[in-house]
Amino acid sequence: MGEYFETSRRTCMRVWPDETVPGEGLFPSFRALRPVIMTGWEMPLLLRALEQARPASAILQNWDAVRDELVSEGRLHGEELVSVLKRTLDEVRREWIGVDLHDWLARNVPYCGLEELRRLVAEPERAVLVTTKEGEFARRILDHWGVVLADVQGKEAGTHKCDNLRTVIAGYATAHGRRPRLWFVEDRLETLRHVTTHSDLEDVGLFLAAWGYVTPETRAAVRGGGRIRLLELDQFRQGLAAWS
Repeated sequence: MGEYFETSRRTCMRVWPDETVPGEGLFPSFRALRPVIMTGWEMPLLLRALEQARPASAILQNWDAVRDELVSEGRLHGEELVSVLKRTLDEVRREWIGVDLHDWLARNVPYCGLEELRRLVAEPERAVLVTTKEGEFARRILDHWGVVLADVQGKEAGTHKCDNLRTVIAGYATAHGRRPRLWFVEDRLETLRHVTTHSDLEDVGLFLAAWGYVTPETRAAVRGGGRIRLLELDQFRQGLAAWS
């Protein structure tokens, strides 16, 4: 979260150089509202909304409308603004890494101990990371942590996570002659719900990571049972046998 916030601040300074720099005091609000974000380019817009004192309730309940309004205003707007935000976020990260890799890595903090994390990802036959972050950034973090995965699929793959799941399944089936038992842990409920609409993925176990970017309302939505199961951090840390 710390890395997301600082990268977003630096992006705002570059994209809107004549406007007030979002202060570090906005971090608690940014952290609380981060769950509304679908893709990375929206993060600077969230900071912009907070700098403009947009109500938190409006952001939580109707972020798409707030985001679209912010995109449509100003000298730089529309698809041009979205393109600039996407490009600038990655440029800011690469420049930060080039100037102070240690500081950048230190802003990325795991939710549990690294020895524990290494043990957990070693439990399944294969553990794969699918992320909307650039794969190069995710690999740097994992290498720094000493966490070894079978594969990392970043946003450069240009696919929906349903397609990532299909790729994992197909690759395993080709290598082993059988379909794998696949569990998908994700902290965005909308993504998990989208998986449920595809009949070819109906055997994939779906888990909502309660320790990620999830609001209390989202947790409550899956506590009633169903295919999507809520996975608390303590339960995750106990290993695969404790998940079901």
